Amino acid sequence: MLTVHRSERGDVLLDALAEVLAVPGADPFVPDLIAVPARGVERWIIQGLASRLGIAANIEFPTPARLVADAVGAASGIAPDDDPWRGERLVWLVLTAIDAMAFEPGGAVLARHLGVSRPGGWAEQPGHRPRRRYPTAELLAGLLRSYGANRPGMLADWAGGRDTDGLGGDLPEDLRWQAELFRRVRDLAGVPSPAERLDDACARLRDEPGLVGLPARLSVYGPTRLPSDQVAVFSALAAGRELHVWLPHPSPALWSALAGGAVRADGPAP
Repeated sequence: MLTVHRSERGDVLLDALAEVLAVPGADPFVPDLIAVPARGVERWIIQGLASRLGIAANIEFPTPARLVADAVGAASGIAPDDDPWRGERLVWLVLTAIDAMAFEPGGAVLARHLGVSRPGGWAEQPGHRPRRRYPTAELLAGLLRSYGANRPGMLADWAGGRDTDGLGGDLPEDLRWQAELFRRVRDLAGVPSPAERLDDACARLRDEPGLVGLPARLSVYGPTRLPSDQVAVFSALAAGRELHVWLPHPSPALWSALAGGAVRADGPAP
């Protein structure tokens, strides 16, 4: 069951969180889990819970992104630590892809940025900017991760050869090189991207709650926004366990308007 708690004040949310945690779980050796956006929030929660409950122990504090990655990994059979789409591994795949695309007609944007002006290898380029290659790969890897989190449907379309913007329209001509870059990275990775695995993973998480080694009670505290992939995975996890989302939000009127359907179902939640 998914329960959303909203308040203008973080300490009010913490009071309610303490009330939830005051009820012990079925197994005292299973830690409670509270996903937090930053380590500073973790320390503040620990101190606040200790002052309210007398002690705060046996609590794990992953980030929401890590919680989602672990859940999708368990459901898809690819552990996050082995996933070529995670961390530095993705950067090196992107670097390999842009090194090839920069010398092809479809990579004109990359060629201009990296200083490629004639056929041949990097040694043949008088205007080559070698210090730009790795930072460019890092930037593009971050963009692909962001696209996967916020518009997973767009990457699924790109994987299928459809250059869409993920919102029902075609990708602008000057951005289509990004779709080609994604497909090349996908070929190098050898496995579908997390965005492509998302729907099947969520279906398995709903049908098989025990697939992930998570406690029966979870909390997500203090997110200022929730990307589409996190909304989907949290909804799936809530089908088989108790999941509390603690949202700081300053305006009851705006919250009512958003809750009434003013937010796109596939966009970030407030």
